Amino acid sequence: MKVQDYHGKSVIDSREVAEMVEKQHKNLLADIRGYLKIMEKANGLNFQPVDFFIPSTYQDNKGEDRPCYLITKKGCDMIANKLTGEKGVLFTAAYVTAFEDMKRALDAPNRAPEVSPSGLAKLITITRRIMLDMGGTPVQVGTMARDVFKAYNFPVPIALDKQLEGQISFFDPPLLGN
Repeated sequence: MKVQDYHGKSVIDSREVAEMVEKQHKNLLADIRGYLKIMEKANGLNFQPVDFFIPSTYQDNKGEDRPCYLITKKGCDMIANKLTGEKGVLFTAAYVTAFEDMKRALDAPNRAPEVSPSGLAKLITITRRIMLDMGGTPVQVGTMARDVFKAYNFPVPIALDKQLEGQISFFDPPLLGN
């Protein structure tokens, strides 16, 4: 099952749900319309049908628009509660896992994409060249390289971690004074 983001809501296409519960899509649509009619009659309750099932369309093989629903986790819960036996267990396990995977992906901190050692070397080499062309010092280049290693979770070479902040370096420009 593929969970998608739809205007900030995590949803699954009703065609995937129909396949998972081994129902014809048109029959699942009829079930959903039945749930919606019941919910609309109970309009005094504190929920909105769109929090469960979002009307949508898709194009079939002929290029014609066909109805479907984008089903939220609440909608999947409702469908799962109507299923029994093996189908119900398997569907529940599949949709709970899919929604949890989507939540983990959305909650994951922004992390750098995976990169190969040779890709990392190219990144540092190009950035070094640009920094030196722009008047950067070797210390600034070393700091950049150290930060890149850390950002991509590569072991930082010992030489890049030896320099302490504020420590005088042979690579720093000479201090003017006295």
